[in-house]
Amino acid sequence: MALPLEGYETVAERIEKYWNHYPAGRIDVKIIFQDGTRYIIQTDIYRDINDPLPFATDYAEEIRSSANRFPIENGSTSAIGRALHTGGLSKFSENSNRPSLEEMKRVERPIVAAPKDLLPNGSYDPWTVNNVIAEVAETLTGTKSCAHGIMIRKEGVGKTGRPFKGWVCPDNVRTCATWE
Repeated sequence: MALPLEGYETVAERIEKYWNHYPAGRIDVKIIFQDGTRYIIQTDIYRDINDPLPFATDYAEEIRSSANRFPIENGSTSAIGRALHTGGLSKFSENSNRPSLEEMKRVERPIVAAPKDLLPNGSYDPWTVNNVIAEVAETLTGTKSCAHGIMIRKEGVGKTGRPFKGWVCPDNVRTCATWE
């Protein structure tokens, strides 16, 4: 059964509205996580190129599969469309549909699971909420964290006269430390 798509607009239409409203604006798109299979893209929208903070931010996730060979490009487009909607620049910005036409077209496609050999191994699951939050926090604040909390930045000169710098665990667990 086909979905009624005539009520949705394309991301290109949202981008055109944005540039008409904010000709001196700025759209920043960045990959905030990727492991070769999964990608999280963040888009920040600014009214003016010199604004210190965005007026809208949103995210998109894409998974590489045989049906999705261009996850970065698709994720970037989705994140831009979502951020523009969040910023009030879409046909349905108030109390209505968030997805763009491109996102709704994907609903009809079958979901293809990623091959097992491409999934992360071991106990670390990058998609648990706590790990994603920690990675985003590290990106935004310039800090690092481990399972025990926010790590402490250390720099100096050791007893041997050699300089050191890196991050140590707040509980002094040596295996958590990272040195540069």
